[in-house]
Amino acid sequence: MTLRALLVDDEMGAINALRNMLHEYCPQVQIGGIAASVQEAISAAAAVQPDIVFLDIQMPPLGSGFDFLQQFPDPTFGVIFTTAYPKYAIQAINTIQPWAYLVKPFSVSELKKAVAVAVDKVYERNKRENRAKSLIIQDSRKGTVVIRLDHIIYCKAAGSFTEIQVFRAGKVETITTSRNLGEYDNELADTQFCRTHHSYLVNLNYVRRFERTGRNGIVHLNPPGYFARVSVAKMDEFLVALEKFTQLAG
Repeated sequence: MTLRALLVDDEMGAINALRNMLHEYCPQVQIGGIAASVQEAISAAAAVQPDIVFLDIQMPPLGSGFDFLQQFPDPTFGVIFTTAYPKYAIQAINTIQPWAYLVKPFSVSELKKAVAVAVDKVYERNKRENRAKSLIIQDSRKGTVVIRLDHIIYCKAAGSFTEIQVFRAGKVETITTSRNLGEYDNELADTQFCRTHHSYLVNLNYVRRFERTGRNGIVHLNPPGYFARVSVAKMDEFLVALEKFTQLAG
């Protein structure tokens, strides 16, 4: 696996030293760009779309690594801090949960260990993203079928079975599978699906509006006429997930 990296440090000597170490000892890291200031780093991150950023902290007089991270509240990259200041470790952990914190001068073994963590993290992320694009289902009538997640409106428990409402080619069809809803809930964790009720797992992409019905609720879905129940036990979790999803989508 190849990792695309951005190196950020205000000292070119430090950048060159890190670049040489990566080239010689960590060939799986492809350096996509370098930056010597916060502003350069922000522009480079947008252009490079790195998997990982090797980030210095102190970059006077124009800011710090933390200033760079403030521009990415939901980063798509991981961070390995490379700094001469161990005192910032707690702040770094509280800011982003870095993949590693390397104090200069760091050894080859420390760098290789940090890169190994990065490889594992990116591999797991890619696996989740690939899994999230489609779902392999054992249809009780058609056998094995592959359904794109963005075609699934919701999943509904039907005893020990699950009924999956699928919208494609302008119409809705029901697929019945012998797996229970809890299994799909686990498999679709960290995707656009949210458990709204012990019997419902909803694709937030299809939500039209939410309606309270006493202590419980109903979420109205697209296409019109489809809905899912929201239990009082799942209410807060659903509303938080919906708000976050709406912000990301908007």
